[in-house]
Amino acid sequence: MKFKVLIIFLALFAKTNCFGQEVIGFEIDPNDTTFLPDDSTVITTVYKWDKLMSYALDSNEVWSVDGIGNVFTSKNGVINKYDSIGVLKFSQSIKSMGNMTQMLPINSMKLVHFSEEQQTLCYLDNTLSQTDDCLELADRDIVNASLVAASSRPDVIWVFDNLNSKLILMALDNAPEKQREIENLAGILDIENISQIVERESRLYLVDDRKGVYVFDIYGSLLNHYERETIIKVDASSETVFMLFDRVLKLVIYDFNTEFIIPLPMEDIIDFRYCNQHYYFRTSQHVHNFSLQIVE
Repeated sequence: MKFKVLIIFLALFAKTNCFGQEVIGFEIDPNDTTFLPDDSTVITTVYKWDKLMSYALDSNEVWSVDGIGNVFTSKNGVINKYDSIGVLKFSQSIKSMGNMTQMLPINSMKLVHFSEEQQTLCYLDNTLSQTDDCLELADRDIVNASLVAASSRPDVIWVFDNLNSKLILMALDNAPEKQREIENLAGILDIENISQIVERESRLYLVDDRKGVYVFDIYGSLLNHYERETIIKVDASSETVFMLFDRVLKLVIYDFNTEFIIPLPMEDIIDFRYCNQHYYFRTSQHVHNFSLQIVE
């Protein structure tokens, strides 16, 4: 699929705006076509990044953000919850749950702790207190889950079984009518290495860092495939797929077959979330919350 491409050229500046927020920009050489697909149309305009907040963390910490801007970090068996202005609200020991691989905000009242080592899902409330006994995935005949993803439906969760190359929509109450399975993904789609799964707005995204992004509906039917290499992370909204690469963020607009290519506001970004017009970029030592603004 060909896209009309909008390259965003940012003037180089670093200052504060009227709210005391740091504004950061980078310049890209107009002659650099490294990130352009073939047969692209190039348009230029100017945007700027506004840095709103930063959260310190260590390189081995797990982190996430929920739909109202609460940021969660975890290290050394302790999970922390910060509100949208950076105030530490709760801190809780979770050593008994095993090493955390992912944390998944289901909503503002529920958080899932996934341990690949223990093959368990544990549930925390909005104060980070454990609510129920942890769910043993082996009890659902899953013995090698490597990735999980929250769903907009709070009674189900996506699980990727790496050993069997199988994607499972698992009902937490074990109701068979709610469950779905997509088997033999490696054989059907020629997927080599699934690095991420995420559900957004009734679409499920599977990321293979060498093959691109596969988009499914919530029933497991393949809707689209964006062929891209070296993708670091993906997120999405109802209208846009956000793809993080080494130097740029690519935005694919569903309805217009248009791809925006935006230089990142800093170097060494290793993870990314998009939430309610906020862009959360993770480096080895921080999570940075940015907004993206048009420069008039």
